[in-house]
Amino acid sequence: MKIAYLELMQPTLAEALADLVSLKVSSIRIVPVFLGAGGHVKKDLPRLVMDANPPVKVTIDPPIGEQASIIEAIAAAISKPAGPASP
Repeated sequence: MKIAYLELMQPTLAEALADLVSLKVSSIRIVPVFLGAGGHVKKDLPRLVMDANPPVKVTIDPPIGEQASIIEAIAAAISKPAGPASP
């Protein structure tokens, strides 16, 4: 498993892909840690993968926030009574 960032932080997606390729992986699965499929997931992520052009199969999963278990966990968390307000 490898973590990568799309902007402002390191390692970049290109760096992470290159690291995985150097480890001789046969395929790469990207799991975007976003709540929904906004511009980063729909446009930036596929473009960055294409620009990196790794020599292995790369799949991009739907954003983690769109998975049923995550939606259920968020719903459970927000259905609890709120604690005291912060000053």
